[in-house]
Amino acid sequence: MDLSAYFLTLEYLIMGLTFVALALIFLYSYYGKDDEKKNKKQ
Repeated sequence: MDLSAYFLTLEYLIMGLTFVALALIFLYSYYGKDDEKKNKKQ
């Protein structure tokens, strides 16, 4: 495994983790507001 393959793997790993983090932030901001409204009504 040469150096370019290592950095390419590292780049894909960072892009994947960034995508997962953005997806989780989006889901939390979208569904988190609904949960807060339900908790205030109770």
